[in-house]
Amino acid sequence: MKKNNPIRMCITCRKRESQSKMIRLQSVEGGVVPYRGFGRSFYLCQECSRDEKRVKAFHKRFRLDDGVLDSILKEP
Repeated sequence: MKKNNPIRMCITCRKRESQSKMIRLQSVEGGVVPYRGFGRSFYLCQECSRDEKRVKAFHKRFRLDDGVLDSILKEP
């Protein structure tokens, strides 16, 4: 029996992809951190994480300092 891959939507571009191809993040106390295993979360696709214009919009949306998302994406 074949298992289904969950499909998730990117928060910036609304593109739908397999959950395994997306980056899962969560908002905690006004900041964005990698998903910790509890609470609500959201997904960001690989393309949006590399596009400077979309990263800027993401920073504006969550009122983040420059470079916060870059440090999160570099973590394993």
